[in-house]
Amino acid sequence: MNRFDWLLLVISAAKPKPMSPVQLQKSLFLLERNLDSKQLRTSSFYQFSPFDYGPFSPDIYSDAESLEHSGLVSIKRPPATRYKLYSITKAGSARAKEVQSGLKPEVTKFLGQAVKYTQSLSFDDLVSAIYKAYPEMKAKSVFRR
Repeated sequence: MNRFDWLLLVISAAKPKPMSPVQLQKSLFLLERNLDSKQLRTSSFYQFSPFDYGPFSPDIYSDAESLEHSGLVSIKRPPATRYKLYSITKAGSARAKEVQSGLKPEVTKFLGQAVKYTQSLSFDDLVSAIYKAYPEMKAKSVFRR
């Protein structure tokens, strides 16, 4: 497995809803912090640093664009929002099922819980919850709440 597979799994776990950038970043961060390398089945996962709204890895966005070019992910750019929305395509869903079949049930369960958790909170509440659990990620924050 590689980080592209994990990105695909996270976006797939969000369906039928699309993911916002903060949900995408924080879901992958929670995986990185709560699963070990054996569970992740990769030694090259996303590296997160404190940034404006907590843990951030710029590679997530470039990898999502690569998955879009491959037809596995759809990135919508709604005019009414300032941010992109990430959704799984039919081909992406099929690929995610293949990848997920190689994971242990407890890893799949945590993946689903992490994604649903990030989707259940507002932007402010999600960033606040991450800061509360991981205060070191607040170091460069512009978020005030």
